[in-house]
Amino acid sequence: MIQLSKDTISYIPTILIFIVVLCHPSAGVCQEETGVDKRDGGIVAKVNGQPIEESLLTAEYNKELRKYNKFNKQQSRPELLGILRRQALDRVIESKLLNEAVAGHVVADIDKKVGREVEALKAQYQTSNEFFNYLKLQRLNEDTLLSALRSKIQIEGYWESQGLLHYEPSEEMILAYYEKSKEMFKVGERVHVRHILVQADAKGEQAQKDAARMKAENILKNVRGDSDFAKLAAEQSDCLRSKQNGGDLGFIERGFMPEEFDKMAFALEKNKISEVVATQFGYHIVEVLDKKPAGYIPLDTVRDFIKKYLEEKHLNKARAHHVTELREQANVEIFLQ
Repeated sequence: MIQLSKDTISYIPTILIFIVVLCHPSAGVCQEETGVDKRDGGIVAKVNGQPIEESLLTAEYNKELRKYNKFNKQQSRPELLGILRRQALDRVIESKLLNEAVAGHVVADIDKKVGREVEALKAQYQTSNEFFNYLKLQRLNEDTLLSALRSKIQIEGYWESQGLLHYEPSEEMILAYYEKSKEMFKVGERVHVRHILVQADAKGEQAQKDAARMKAENILKNVRGDSDFAKLAAEQSDCLRSKQNGGDLGFIERGFMPEEFDKMAFALEKNKISEVVATQFGYHIVEVLDKKPAGYIPLDTVRDFIKKYLEEKHLNKARAHHVTELREQANVEIFLQ
């Protein structure tokens, strides 16, 4: 059984949307939107004797048309619109076929499985009110949560019955992908820095800028007088992002910080502290903690990412092929003009 974390709960609304599309293809077709096709009333196809109405096709077509228009400024040609419409019908047909297959699959003890998942979710919250408040934030209630989990388990059960729930890429496949796509994992020279910032508006009064620089110079004297850099950063830095971490910015590449900052940081030797550096944000004191040359992210660091990508790629292809087989075995009649 898959255990859902608090982070997973936040994806439940997405699961619900998926379930509506997959398991209830007729849902949501009555919503109107300005500037979209509103033809309705006809039968455009039949799948195993069950009709697909024009309204359902129109909803899918309009969704794809909006995506197309978002990225294409030229006016759509009639022949292209026809192709988009036929592709939309193919997706509706395939969703209906997969819906029928999933609905016909029996998952043993599904109610108990749903119950266990709900209890696992509740166990992650200290009180019932905390759990229900979180559901409310996600626009869920107990009924919609149960429906979503039940459908998820039903869908996963079907894919498992077809051997298409999980896929384990071999180590050879992971290594081959890493070598083939190595440029994706290339990183530039990096430097681990921490800094103290004294803010000053570059367009502000000169007296204010002079005062800020003097403050920065005094902090630098304290740093070089063996004062604790991290403590001074926490107390006096104006960088809200890093002051709570003792000014630590972690490893940065060129371009992450302003040019003047980069120039100083990458020129400094390890364990050295800079002079006061002026940027558009004010005055910085920079300490270099470590340096790494340009190179490639090690395979061990990206192994899980590659493994997940290869698994999803394989499953998407295999599931698409499975839906094609369902269509070949079905009685599909198309009446689209």
